[in-house]
Amino acid sequence: MFKYWLLATRPKTLVASVLPVTAGYLLAWDQSKDVSIFIGLLCLIYCLLIQIGTNLANDYYDFMKGADEKRTNAPERMVSSGIINPKSMLFATYLVLFAGFVVGIFIMEAVHASRLLLLVGFLSFICGIGYTGGPYPLAYNGLGDLFVLIFFGFVGVEVTHYVIVLSAGQPWQPNWILPLGVGFVINNLLVVNNYRDYDEDKKIGKNTLVVILGKKFGLCFFIFGVLVSTILIPFLVPSAWATIFLCPLGVYSFLILRKALNRNHFNKVLSLCAATVLLYTFLLLLGYSYI
Repeated sequence: MFKYWLLATRPKTLVASVLPVTAGYLLAWDQSKDVSIFIGLLCLIYCLLIQIGTNLANDYYDFMKGADEKRTNAPERMVSSGIINPKSMLFATYLVLFAGFVVGIFIMEAVHASRLLLLVGFLSFICGIGYTGGPYPLAYNGLGDLFVLIFFGFVGVEVTHYVIVLSAGQPWQPNWILPLGVGFVINNLLVVNNYRDYDEDKKIGKNTLVVILGKKFGLCFFIFGVLVSTILIPFLVPSAWATIFLCPLGVYSFLILRKALNRNHFNKVLSLCAATVLLYTFLLLLGYSYI
């Protein structure tokens, strides 16, 4: 059973938590070399718990809305396949998100941060559920991409930057450019999923941006994300110079996505996107180490 719970967390997507924390840590480290590695690890745990909780919520709420019944190219989901009981999945969702909230409070107290972080934690909890659940699910109303750009980009990077720089007793000097690249490179994972599920999503009324604006838009949005994260960001943020080497991989992923017809094709693109996120993390580390 452990294997199925592990699959429910969607482990291939969890690289999306590593990049924003790394980026935020590097921004803080660029200000002071006395930043706390321990606080950085806690930030990673927090992001992982929020993402896992969101993934579990997606499994449950997509099942409740019938979104997983006819997905021919998507991986098997644990609730819709009958492997995990819906009530167990919902309980696990709230438990994991609550654990993330507790870790967030510990971080806030450890670095004596502003109590406004409680609002960030509360919104993370609510949006983790509200991504696919609640009266106005974000993923069903064209707001999924905005959610990723905000929470995995700006919130993930800059809140990490904020608490880690406080751990060194330094003032927060926000950088609003690097989070944009982080958000777009992570969001391409979602774009591929939404492009893959276009027909099924349209039938059940899951109005992703790709459903609303069409598959051609999905392709354009994907390559736009590649160009922003691997061309614009290295130009605007000197320390991110090495990420420009990922542009060819992004273009290659785009070419495969454009011709993708079955599960194997889409899985290949998703694997390439996950690899791109990991490589983006590594190249940021490289760039900040040599500037």
